[in-house]
Amino acid sequence: MSFAIFLNAAAAFGGQWTEVPGAGPNPSSLYGVAVVSANDAWAVGAAGRRPLIEHWDGTSWSEAAAQPGGGQLYGIAARSSSDVWAVGQTNTEQTLVKHWNGLRWSTVSSPNADTYNTLFGVCIISHNDAWAVGFSVPYNYILMHWDGISWSLVNGPPVNSSALLSLKAFATNDVWAVGWKDSGASTFALHWDGMAWTEAPGSNPVSGELTAVDGAAPNDVWAMGTLAMHWDGLVWTVVPTPVSVFYALTVLSSSNVIAVGYNGGSPFSAHWDGNEWQAVTVPPVLDGTGWLHAVSGHGGSIWAVGQQGFGAGEPDDLILKWTP
Repeated sequence: MSFAIFLNAAAAFGGQWTEVPGAGPNPSSLYGVAVVSANDAWAVGAAGRRPLIEHWDGTSWSEAAAQPGGGQLYGIAARSSSDVWAVGQTNTEQTLVKHWNGLRWSTVSSPNADTYNTLFGVCIISHNDAWAVGFSVPYNYILMHWDGISWSLVNGPPVNSSALLSLKAFATNDVWAVGWKDSGASTFALHWDGMAWTEAPGSNPVSGELTAVDGAAPNDVWAMGTLAMHWDGLVWTVVPTPVSVFYALTVLSSSNVIAVGYNGGSPFSAHWDGNEWQAVTVPPVLDGTGWLHAVSGHGGSIWAVGQQGFGAGEPDDLILKWTP
């Protein structure tokens, strides 16, 4: 695999993506990343049929202690170096939740909504206030809350054939969750006001799905997937983008947003400068195939993760670091 550096196509962004060696075995894929600091970041995914957790210590990525049981991890969020949650699905199609307390990873009991359950997103507000989302089959979205003692299912408004894939929390009474409903015929966004989850007006202007949500402020929120939408505190607006398939985004400021996904079977990245979305060059990947599934930035450190080489049938983890 190549670790060459390529210049950013959006010169105004002033930097470049660099591929950094991961620690996952072959085959492996990464689906989530969370940055705590320049020398503390986590990435999660799957190595075959077992959960994969990798850690960045400021110098290199290494695999965390082998996780017991089978399954895969799709989402991760970090509040501090001693409070990290990761979520996914077991090999028996049950919800999977893991927690890092600064010393070790442990599996935390979590409820299930049906026979097939999976969690895709998680966010942390405080040590006793966290949310996770996903879906069960037949397709019904899952909302799950952590109160400091246990995880429990929370009801939201009834909708047809739905899934939730990502979360963003600004406060204990200001949380967004996004996904799709009506079997993917419509985008879907829910908002928590501290008392109840309600569907956001105007959050389903076109068909498609939303796979990621993040924001700089309660009146400056982005949701992306098969389209990009922006919330200004009053209404959702569709905003043109270079491509139509994004998996994740990180909002660093109102004029500095990075989104990742794929285009034509290859990893893709784009940047919002406050006025428009522009494509950002991504280094070539193994076999020319792959995608970026997650991106996270904090304190000047920005990481994107995914997989590469799936055209050859044995994908490798893909980890990119942003260098200003």
